[in-house]
Amino acid sequence: MVLGAEAGISAGFDDELRGLSGGNALTIDPRYSFDLTARAGYLVNDKTLVYLRGGYANTRVRATLASDTDVVTTSDNLDGWLVGGGAERALTDDISARLEYRYTDLGSDGGEFDQHQALVGISYNF
Repeated sequence: MVLGAEAGISAGFDDELRGLSGGNALTIDPRYSFDLTARAGYLVNDKTLVYLRGGYANTRVRATLASDTDVVTTSDNLDGWLVGGGAERALTDDISARLEYRYTDLGSDGGEFDQHQALVGISYNF
């Protein structure tokens, strides 16, 4: 068994969601997010780890509603949780590669906001 903790931060660039609300233009712009997670895994062999991940997630979101006469912008931090799983393979003694799936639920405070991610990563282990 392998146990560990991880913190992550990400920023979005040009990833606005656009639509209409009551005939007015609505834009939702996720600004950045961070997460604090734990993972527990099982070594399938001496180079391959299969694991589950879970923890806390937070995303900063800006919403803009534009009518013919007014523009209203608001920002909020959305708190939630994430779960996922993946596999990590040692390529050398110091470098490993991973493939992971994550589901993040940022609550239903006035609406639903969830996220599905497929992640690929390279890690330097020290």
